[in-house]
Amino acid sequence: MSMWEGARENSESTEFAGVVKRYKEMLSEEQMGFFDVSDFEHIVDHYMDKNQLTNALQACEIAISQHPHSLMVKIKKAQVLIGQLKTDKALLLLQMLSRIESTNPEVLLMMGNCYSLEGEEKKAFDFFCKAEKFSFDDRDEMLYNIGAGYVQNTDYRRALYFLEKAYEENPKNDSVLYDLAFCYDKLGDDEKSIRCYNEYLDIDPFAESAWYNLGIIYTRLEEYDKALEAYDFALAIDENYASAIFNKANTLSTVEKYSEALNYYIEYLKFDKNSSDARVYIAECYFQMEDYSKSYQYYKQAIQIDSKNADGWYGAGIVLMVEENLPESLVFLRKAIKLDDSCADFWNAFGKVNAALDHYEEALIAFRKSVEIEDSNQDFWIAFADFFYHYDQIDLAIQTLFQAERTISENVQILYRLSGYLAENGNSQLARIYLKRALTLNFSLHTELFLDFPGLQSKRWIKNMISQFQ
Repeated sequence: MSMWEGARENSESTEFAGVVKRYKEMLSEEQMGFFDVSDFEHIVDHYMDKNQLTNALQACEIAISQHPHSLMVKIKKAQVLIGQLKTDKALLLLQMLSRIESTNPEVLLMMGNCYSLEGEEKKAFDFFCKAEKFSFDDRDEMLYNIGAGYVQNTDYRRALYFLEKAYEENPKNDSVLYDLAFCYDKLGDDEKSIRCYNEYLDIDPFAESAWYNLGIIYTRLEEYDKALEAYDFALAIDENYASAIFNKANTLSTVEKYSEALNYYIEYLKFDKNSSDARVYIAECYFQMEDYSKSYQYYKQAIQIDSKNADGWYGAGIVLMVEENLPESLVFLRKAIKLDDSCADFWNAFGKVNAALDHYEEALIAFRKSVEIEDSNQDFWIAFADFFYHYDQIDLAIQTLFQAERTISENVQILYRLSGYLAENGNSQLARIYLKRALTLNFSLHTELFLDFPGLQSKRWIKNMISQFQ
């Protein structure tokens, strides 16, 4: 901006402030003064910016009384009515205006907004398209405003239709770029979302929210180094950006940098002192670091803050299970399931503890429930089969893994386990078939077969088959 333009803008600002002051004095003195149309426009905008819509509507009524033939003041009144959600009154006024100026894009845009607020999306879309058709000046802003409305209503596909057109009009419009990136993100087009965020950051590199959103996308794509870099930029701009602190901690935990993650989780607690979830994540970090005492301490804190935090009860139960305090572990796991009986992890752990306590029926129900909820998890099927195996019910263990193999085809862990059970049960012919499939898929995992079934090391045919693949 030039020195002259800046001086002119300040002069205009002072002038309009004087207009608003004179208007308020007129109201307080209950005397009618005259203002031209542009003055009323700024008076109404002043009240709308402050969300004082009743005062804005009053100014519109006075403006209409002084300028009954002005389209501008009637358009302003329609804007205020829409702001008050009085869409029926706004539509009546806009329909009258459209008969006078049928190609006025501002009128058409507001009619579209009214129909959108009333849930008549077909009519709204038609009017938005008409507004676009007759918009010649500032087309990118017109298209952006339509798209932004759809973003607010979470209709991201329709938003894209208008935002992409706005981008074609002006690829340097930062508002368009940001909302485009946001829509692509919501619709799962990560590549385009990243491109738009980067274009936006070329214009405004200090937009911490854009860096933060990039971090979320890179995390989803499992590009963790780029995600951490994006969160670092966001935090360099705003060191108190709590969400970025929390997400960076999550990412560090995902890449198993638990000590670093702890620092950020604890930092996050300064902003959200009563966060039960953050304490659960802190407890998980300590658990991974095998500091079970602190892990249990934070899980207990989490459930003290929020007694309905199922993950907190589950986590504490797991710590107690690892420390072989099985009866108390059962109490915590049972509470977790009571709070959320749709989590397969909860049922699987509950099954393991019950099995260790020789509670056969309870363990059977729990293992069965875990694979019913999440039948694509190999670990749950193997735990279920092992349960039968340890109770010397090898036929049931084999049947369980046959069912698992039908559900999860070509799973090498299940195939090795199944070949082991079949070999131990004396069915060497079928065991050969499954071992061959397992070796073909992943030869390197064959060592686990002997860890799980050490007695099979003496089987000559198994050694011969492994040597063939080797």
